[in-house]
Amino acid sequence: MAGIAWVNGKLLPPDEPAISPLDGGFMYGEGLFETMRAYNGRVFRLRQHLERLIVSADDLSFTPPNAEKLTLAVEEALGEGGLDDAIVRLTVTPGVAGSPTPTVIVLVCPLALPPAQLYDSGCLAVSVAAAHTADNPLRRIKSLNYLDKLLAQRTAARRDAHEAVLVDPDGCVIEGAMRNIFAVFSGELVTPPLSRALLPGITRATVLEIAEKEGIPAHERDIPLTELYTADEGFLTSSIAEIIPIASLDGNTLKAKAPGPLTTSLTRLYRSLTVV
Repeated sequence: MAGIAWVNGKLLPPDEPAISPLDGGFMYGEGLFETMRAYNGRVFRLRQHLERLIVSADDLSFTPPNAEKLTLAVEEALGEGGLDDAIVRLTVTPGVAGSPTPTVIVLVCPLALPPAQLYDSGCLAVSVAAAHTADNPLRRIKSLNYLDKLLAQRTAARRDAHEAVLVDPDGCVIEGAMRNIFAVFSGELVTPPLSRALLPGITRATVLEIAEKEGIPAHERDIPLTELYTADEGFLTSSIAEIIPIASLDGNTLKAKAPGPLTTSLTRLYRSLTVV
């Protein structure tokens, strides 16, 4: 397997066992991770990823290394991995119970993107009921306890779709199982608010920044599932995939042929930021 793993200061092949079976991350899913994309040897928005992880650690009641130490770990692993364009996954756990030292792992792997056809003609999405209530902190953080989203995504796959769109019991859209979601209505860009207890995505925030800079009307508000069926455009965002247009949701084809004009423009503007 190409790439490298940085595990508590040691550089190892990525498929070599490296942590204790007593580690809380392995035993209980107690820990956090950030999946980031490196462009030409540099992680895009690294500071924002690290800030999110460090803030999220409060919900799990443990103290990770500070941003400076995590930055050095990421940069060393990326430098030794020998990959200019890569997926970089940072994982931090409290370590073995009773130990004052957290476990830190940086995994650097070759960049793998969704199929080109999803960017060219859009993905198929289906709605899936959210497994967690809005007051559950696991909805707001990128924890190792990720099984609910994996199960939702597997439900989508069984329905021949590419992405599960999570929906609250009151019928409002939260996010995709693996990505944040946006919709376009009459030129207005809309995304569910953080009060829906969704992951505050780094790419999501970047798209909103672009919209503000470019004078594109953009709002965070509740989006009923039935309203999303009537959107002009829709797209999903994540650090690895960037922006993926949505062609249809639950069999309802969105009005503009994917990718729509605003989706195309935002994709171009986003990619211009990643050039280093």
